[in-house]
Amino acid sequence: MIRGAALLIAFSLALGQGQAQAEGDESDAPINQGLKAMRKGDYQAALEAFQRAHQARPSTRSRTEIGLAEQALHRWVEAETDLAGTLSEKAEDAWLESHRSLLEKALADVHTHLGMLTVETGPRGAQVKINGELRGLLPLSRPLFLLPGTVQIEITAPERRPWRSEAQIKLGETTPLAPIFEPLEPPPVMPAASVAGTGDADHSRWTEPKILRLVGWLAVAAGSAAAGTGAYLLSGSQAGSSRRLAGIECLALGGAVVLSGGMIAVVTAWRSTASDHRTAAIFSLAGQL
Repeated sequence: MIRGAALLIAFSLALGQGQAQAEGDESDAPINQGLKAMRKGDYQAALEAFQRAHQARPSTRSRTEIGLAEQALHRWVEAETDLAGTLSEKAEDAWLESHRSLLEKALADVHTHLGMLTVETGPRGAQVKINGELRGLLPLSRPLFLLPGTVQIEITAPERRPWRSEAQIKLGETTPLAPIFEPLEPPPVMPAASVAGTGDADHSRWTEPKILRLVGWLAVAAGSAAAGTGAYLLSGSQAGSSRRLAGIECLALGGAVVLSGGMIAVVTAWRSTASDHRTAAIFSLAGQL
């Protein structure tokens, strides 16, 4: 019965065929071939002819004929897309307006074989894929018409985690979806210890309080030796000017080294003692608890 209805519509649309042939317009030849195939019941050949016509010169007429051939072949989803797309065109088309009522009846017949899916929430521009095929961008201008059954749904949006689910499409009914989109997880932050290189580890080792304290005392010892040498050089009664100059330099350098090393040793010892006191206080408090 459906194929008979589609064929009846095709005969109605073929009323302008004689005029096209009389004008000898070669671009209408594939459409005329398709209409002849429709009358013979060869809907696949008709579809291929209409597609050739649309590729050569896209028009409202060629897309409409494609939709009717798809309807005759029971390709309901494709027929719905093409027929609804034709009827939604806002440009004035005399041929379309003269056949609008017939096309609306054809589209209504197609709708009786499909169910509907709506997406009620989601970021603008998100891609809606049904069974891996892109079917539109949010917000959808109208429901998606689908064959009854289970469909796999994927909706993707920038800076959001993909939303995936499945839905059961029922004949003649609308299945609403209200997906919730989560932001992408931030990249994990690597611990400082894992990011630092071997050089950083060596630097940390050399800045430990015990080592710094040892370095400080060694500096004190070296500075004391230098200062002693300087004092010895200055103590000689026969010391010449060069010897006195060397003695003064050794004494000054040794004093500076002793002072620096002593400060390092004292400060690191104080920090270590303070740290020990804090640790002891924490353990004492924990014992009281």
